[in-house]
Amino acid sequence: MSFEQYLFCFFVYAFLGYLCEVAYCSILQRKLVNRGYLYMPICPIYGYGAIIILLTMMPLYDMWYLVLILGILLTSTLEYLTSYFMELIFHMRWWDYSARKFNIKGRVCLRNSLMFGALVMLVVYGIQPLLSGWMSAMPTLALQIVDYILLTAMVIDTIFSTIKNINISKLVAKIQYITDEAVQELNETKEFLSNTALAIKFKELMKKYPNLSLRTIGKRLETFEEFIRKHLKGKEEKQDVDNRG
Repeated sequence: MSFEQYLFCFFVYAFLGYLCEVAYCSILQRKLVNRGYLYMPICPIYGYGAIIILLTMMPLYDMWYLVLILGILLTSTLEYLTSYFMELIFHMRWWDYSARKFNIKGRVCLRNSLMFGALVMLVVYGIQPLLSGWMSAMPTLALQIVDYILLTAMVIDTIFSTIKNINISKLVAKIQYITDEAVQELNETKEFLSNTALAIKFKELMKKYPNLSLRTIGKRLETFEEFIRKHLKGKEEKQDVDNRG
């Protein structure tokens, strides 16, 4: 195949991969889920995977068992490396299979690898022969125009999508930093308040009226015990721990 044909295959399989991802995840979550990293309805990882499969598997066309085994290994390796480098760049994990059996660091799992193997067989023995026939019937100029329009759109999309996701990762890091700082300050405030005479009075009041409730700023009733536990570090709790020791 020519370069233009490989490029066209890339976009076809990236689009088909996007449809598979959306359908699979939407069924699992019982709602429509957009799984695309880009704004365009394509998943480039499927396009890259398809090109790797076409370049390596077509010479093995008559040995279907090798196509299946190598297809599983190649696609699983691609998924693992993609997960690793995306997490390295964006400090976010885009998928996690830790809850599934036979996974490797949550990046790949046996179930998905077997499904990728089935997709490899479908591509090599089902879709690609038809796609090759259609591309052969297309004028070369038309194929080139379509390829370069899609390629230009994907490059622009990738730039904007990457900027967006980098900004999101920075925001997540900032929120995490602020939260950690707030927790530390809250603990220090609890420590300070717990050593005041007011804290002792609060606890005495709770012992006298165990069902006492407070109306919070958000107009929600909470028990006095919840208030103490949330805002004060109880000396009694520390003493209990010391006594148990």
